[in-house]
Amino acid sequence: MPQYGQSSACGSGPGDVAVMAAAAVDAALDAALDAVDAAPDAAAVEEPAAWAPGVGSGEGVADMPIAPFVLFEPRCAPRALRTVRAGKIAIDAVDAVGRYAAASPMVAPTRPTSICLAALLLSACAAPRGSDAAGAERPRTESDRPAMGAGTRATDTGLVAIVDGRAVNFAELRPSLVEAAGETALRDRVVDLRLAERLKREGLAVDAAAIARERTLLLETLDPDPARAEELLREIRLRQRLGTARYDALLARNAGLRALVAPSVRVDDEGLANAFDMLHGPKRTVRIAVLATLADAEAFARELATRPFIDLAVERSLDESAARGGLLAPLARRDPSSPEALRAAAYATAVGATSAPVLDGARFYLVTVLSEAPADGTTPDAARAKCERMLRLSRERLLMDALARELGASAGVTVFDRSFDRGFDAPTPATGR
Repeated sequence: MPQYGQSSACGSGPGDVAVMAAAAVDAALDAALDAVDAAPDAAAVEEPAAWAPGVGSGEGVADMPIAPFVLFEPRCAPRALRTVRAGKIAIDAVDAVGRYAAASPMVAPTRPTSICLAALLLSACAAPRGSDAAGAERPRTESDRPAMGAGTRATDTGLVAIVDGRAVNFAELRPSLVEAAGETALRDRVVDLRLAERLKREGLAVDAAAIARERTLLLETLDPDPARAEELLREIRLRQRLGTARYDALLARNAGLRALVAPSVRVDDEGLANAFDMLHGPKRTVRIAVLATLADAEAFARELATRPFIDLAVERSLDESAARGGLLAPLARRDPSSPEALRAAAYATAVGATSAPVLDGARFYLVTVLSEAPADGTTPDAARAKCERMLRLSRERLLMDALARELGASAGVTVFDRSFDRGFDAPTPATGR
């Protein structure tokens, strides 16, 4: 961040006000110069509007020495008038900064901004930058932009907002921002840096088409109906505060991870059978209760004689489905995303009955089967292409998650700002679903 008293090409003054003024003028001049370059030289000459030089646009710009530039040479009149019109952008910006600076006890408006606007208008009579004798223009480059003081850019000023005349700087917000999302941002950046290096080493690149494909896959995952999928995506982004920068980074990250793992994915007969069963096989709708001990599970089963399963599940189940009375989405017999013990109990129990307690790791399940939907009659051959695609995407996702965890490991990362590394040893970089 610039220090007090630091100057730029378009103004100087103490503190953030001067930095803000310099950044605003630089941005305004850029916009004005871009507007000049975009206009064709053959544009019709118009009379200046009420804000033209020599007439004045009101407070804050009366002292700007632009009146002498009303008299242009005929050869440059069209370009000059366009420059005057484009200069309105810069005048408005400087006017706003001037009003703020005048109200501040720190600094008063300075005249170097007027000099910058005079230079802008003088450029109207100069040959287009980089022009030859025929008057051809080249595209704008960074070298064409007005220079600013070292380290002074609009994005680096540190000024975030003005509240009732008081400046709010980024430094004031930094602790809260880091506490809220610093670890996640750092982990994601670690993954992205290592991912870029891995892609480069493998001779791979992520292009716009690959990123667009990730968005399409995400929408297809959310809902088969495109309109509904778009609505769900908007809700998810709003709920997770997934703005443009993080959302674009997530899509690019997924595209890079997929490019690396895709060659290692294999489609086999067992996987195809599982995919076919999930897509077209029978489905059972069940409720479950997850208990910590066998004694708890047996007590739950005894109370079913007097109380509904749904009520007991809400009260006692340790599973996240407890809020729904233990209700799960329709369950396929070969769905690998569900625990094998749960699937076995669901299909070994008759419809309308409740299973005995089933041990799965350190917990116990009770499963009550509500209904069964039969297979839809599709043949494996007819569904092969769809099953292959589903299987490939599923296995890519598993490998992508594993690779993201590997790339996000803390080994090799030296964190100098300790506020960023709480829990960094257990990274969970965002890769989307």
